[in-house]
Order: sequence, then C-alpha cells, then structure tokens
Amino acid sequence: MRRKAPSSVIGEFLRRHQADIFCVQESKIPLSQLESRSEPLQCAHVEGYESFWSCCVDTSKRGFNGVTTYVKKGMVASADSKPLGSPDLDDQGRCVMTDHGEFVIFNVYVPAGGGQPLSYKMKFLNALRRAMKRQRDQYHKKVILAGDLNISHGKKDVHWASLCLDIDQLCQEVEQLPPGQLVEDLPEWKLQLAKSWPKIEATLQTKKVVPVQTTNPRTNQQFEKYRMTVQVDGKQVFLGGYEESPRHCEHYFDFGPSYYECDDSKERILAEKKNMIDVQTVAELMEKVAGITWEVEHQRKIAASYGKRSEVAPPRKWLNEILHKDGMVDAFRHFYPDAEGRFTCWDQFRNRRYENEGARIDYTIVDQSLLKYVQQGNVTALRCSCFGKHDPNSEEAALCATTANGRFQAVPFNGGGIVEATQEALDSQFGEKHTGMIYTPPSFSDHIATSLLLDDTCCSFGLTLQENDKTTRAAQPHKKLRTISSFFGAASVTTCLEGGVKKITGNSFTASSKPPPAKKKRTMHDFLAKPAIKGEAGAKSNVCESSNVATKLTASAMASSSTNFAKSSNDRKPLKNNGNSKKTAIPKNSIRNFFN
Repeated sequence: MRRKAPSSVIGEFLRRHQADIFCVQESKIPLSQLESRSEPLQCAHVEGYESFWSCCVDTSKRGFNGVTTYVKKGMVASADSKPLGSPDLDDQGRCVMTDHGEFVIFNVYVPAGGGQPLSYKMKFLNALRRAMKRQRDQYHKKVILAGDLNISHGKKDVHWASLCLDIDQLCQEVEQLPPGQLVEDLPEWKLQLAKSWPKIEATLQTKKVVPVQTTNPRTNQQFEKYRMTVQVDGKQVFLGGYEESPRHCEHYFDFGPSYYECDDSKERILAEKKNMIDVQTVAELMEKVAGITWEVEHQRKIAASYGKRSEVAPPRKWLNEILHKDGMVDAFRHFYPDAEGRFTCWDQFRNRRYENEGARIDYTIVDQSLLKYVQQGNVTALRCSCFGKHDPNSEEAALCATTANGRFQAVPFNGGGIVEATQEALDSQFGEKHTGMIYTPPSFSDHIATSLLLDDTCCSFGLTLQENDKTTRAAQPHKKLRTISSFFGAASVTTCLEGGVKKITGNSFTASSKPPPAKKKRTMHDFLAKPAIKGEAGAKSNVCESSNVATKLTASAMASSSTNFAKSSNDRKPLKNNGNSKKTAIPKNSIRNFFN
C-alpha cells in the first residue's frame, strides 16, 4: 500500500470544510524551504489545489509573517505575491493577491499596532487601498478582502470591558451643567469620577515600572515579569497585570494624546485623544486610587451607555472609508448586524477565549457589486453548539460557540499546555457551508476562521493558471524545483541512429524508425521516497510531529495525526478514504465556499 503524502492531512481538512479557496495568515514558512521543497507536511503541494505564497524576505523580520492562499485547480488564473508595489511592504510577506476571473482576492495580514510604528501600519493600509482600487479601475475586477486586519471596527466587535470612556468629556459634563439641570440629576458614577479624577491624575505622576518574579507552582521555574506601580497615600500600589517588558506596562498606562507621521504627506496626525481609557482600567483606578468600587454589572451598564470606540484612530477611520467611500461590505455584519460577542481572536496567554473576552479583527469584506452573490447558507442562525438554548445573537450563545459548549477547557496556569480536546469537540468546527465564523479549536491558533459563501454564478471553474506569468511564478516558489524527467527532457538533442534521425525535444519526438514505448514519468518524490511499509498508510508523519510552524490555521496543528484533526493520540483510527480520486462534476446551482 502506498503511503499517503504528508500534505493529505491538509487536503482532508479542506475537504471536510468544503473549501474552494483557503486563505492563511502567519504561515511563517521561509522562502528557502518552499524552493527546496522541504516545507513542513509538503504543505505547498495539496492534491487538487494550487497554492500561492508571499513569504517574508525582510532580513529584520526573518521567521515572521507570511500569507498563503490555496485554490482549487481551475478556479484561479494568476497570482501576485507583491501586489502593493513597495519593496518595504511586499518584502514582509503580508499580502498575496489571486485572480479568479470575475474577482480578485487580497489575502492580508495587516501589521499589528503594537509591533511596529503606526506610520508603517497606515502606509500598508493606504497601499492596500490603492492596490484594490487599481484592480477595479484598470482591470475591472470585483474585490474581496480577506484576512487579519488587526482592526476592531464597532462597539460589538470588542468585549465590553475594552470600550473606552472619554474622561475629559465626562468630567466636563459635570463641571458645565446646562441651564436647568441639577447635579443631583446626573448618575452617581459620573459625579464620583469627576470628583476623583484630579487625585487619579496626580497619582499617575508617580508611575514606576518594577521587575517582579513569578513562579510556576508545578515546576518551580521562575520568570521575570514587570508591573506598573504608583504611590497612593504613601503606599506602593500595583496597577494592571504582569507584562513581558517595561514598555508594555508604560503603554497600558499612558493616557496622553498620541500622534503619527503620515508617510505620504509627512503630516503629523492625531492617533488617539487624551484620556480615552477602557472601562476596566477606569474601574481599577477608581478602586485602587479613589477607594470606590464599581461592581462588574455596574461597569457593564456604564460601558453599554457611554463606552465607545476611538473616533480618531487612523486604522478604524481607514476601515470606515473602504466601507462607506469605496463601496465595500463587511459580509459578517451584513447578515448578523446585532450579533454580540462574536470575536475571532483572544489572548490565549491569559485564557481569554474561555471567557470570550476577545475582539473581531478577521474579516471577509466584499465589493457592493458582489453582495448579490454572497449567500448566508443553509443555516438558521450563527454557528453555536447549543441551538435553542440561547438567543443566537446573544453573548451567551457566542460563549457557547467559542468553547464548543464548554468542551474546550482553559489551560492550567501552573503549566501543561493546551488541554487535549475530545474528538467530539474537535469535530464541532465542521458544519454547513455558510457566511460567518468557523470555530476552530484553541490548539490551532489564538484566532478562528471566517467564511464566505458565494453563488456559483460569479465563479469560474475552467480557468487555466498562467504558470508562465512572471508574478504568478514568483508566488509559487515550490514549483521552481523541476522533476528529473523535465530536467533531462528540457534540452533539445539530435542524434544519428541506424535507419534514421531521431530528434528529442522535451517529451515528444519524431523518428523514421519505430519509437520505443513511452516510459512513465517519475517525479523527484518518486526517486527520493522510501518504499511504503505495509500497514504504514495511516501512521503519523514525522514531519507533522517535528514541525513548529505557527499559522492562524497552522498546518501542523490541523492534524497532529495523519488524518485525525488536532489529535495527538495514536489510538485513534484515521478517517476513512473512499479512494475516489476522480474530479467530481460541479452542479450548476451549487454554492462555493471560501474562508480565511
């Protein structure tokens, strides 16, 4: 029995999700591994799919970023791994564009706000917007934007505790009451805040970051962390949590205005107003500095009535502009405008997924002209493991979906790693094709997938990949290594034979004498692969076990056994393969499924 290719685990994953196009962010696979075909799981070579890569070649960011798009064969015409037109942006491997005939897809991993200067993030976003506009104006393409934008858009896209209070505005409301309104008419918490804020501001002048040691109670291993301290009535008081660096501590308690320099205009632009502080931090300051406790339910009510997203944050303004000025539509919010708590990313280090304290920063955004082809799918509500138990738009339903109805367990803080999930919990990610979210397990990533369902009428299925196109070739570095037969067959050789002349050109020939029977071509894999061992077809791949690739939907995390998704135990049988490798005809009225 021939052993399955290591990449078959990815193929099985895509089959179960019924994915025609699959966008991955943070693939983190070096260009050199793809060119030498030494990438983990042979993940560039998935049967039935073409893969397109934009790898990070910036020497200062080696081992970071990377985006990959898998497309079913016949559904892609070309690709561009450097679509932004700027080496310092394209070299970081954050965007790959694929052409699908009627439309193009930009698969992106936008720089995070804390990792690099905001000026770089905005330079990337502005270049991306220009690239999308160029596809519309010059090539008459419709555009789909998919990936990790590292932007949370509206109030419903973040946990309530992350909503901000405009402290200066709230204090001003108390100090400058309109005629006829009494102080007693104001909510008590506003009066408390206005009275306490001068003391809080004075206390923050004593800020100091100090190193602290933490100990793992299971291993007794010690770690150096950092915390922010202030002086309250002559005593040292800790603020916030344990951070990895002094810079992180300072960032969380820097409430001054911030600016960035626009790369295009060189203009100094306001990025955040002074004293825009999240509800949870304000509550902590009120308790530790002013001695006034706001209970959690009270904080929630304050957030619901007065919490807001920053109105001046440049990335959020950019997202507003592509939605309102460029005519794009957030597919998720189009179908689920009232859904609460539907996040795509959580802080796994602090176990935030299990409390559903996250943010929605991953999107599928489409041009308005494509919206008529976008389908909700054969689902009555958002994916959730407890239909009928909660309102599908509620936070309770979102928590249920996020944790697979409690089957995904939090990581013990004393060590041990992510708790191994049951097969039932792992399989909860699979379901009907739809536009929405796919709740992949925590062992895959700190993100989950988003999905987009398109009607067949806007999709092309008979496209021929332009493999000789320069930009397309650059997006497929794994195809640079040719097979043995193509290597020897590339040259054109004319030889004299008894009874005639034989000219060999590639794999064709003409001869006056009868040619020998054609030999079956053998690939490089055929030459190097060891013979399959009987009974080994379902065994684990060593590449899979040793791979340390980290992606938003990591290839190695997709299957820790050969076909049993994210299960590491050897006692589980692989999923059955019916052995049918023939291409299935696509029904005329079928629906295509895209997700990132």
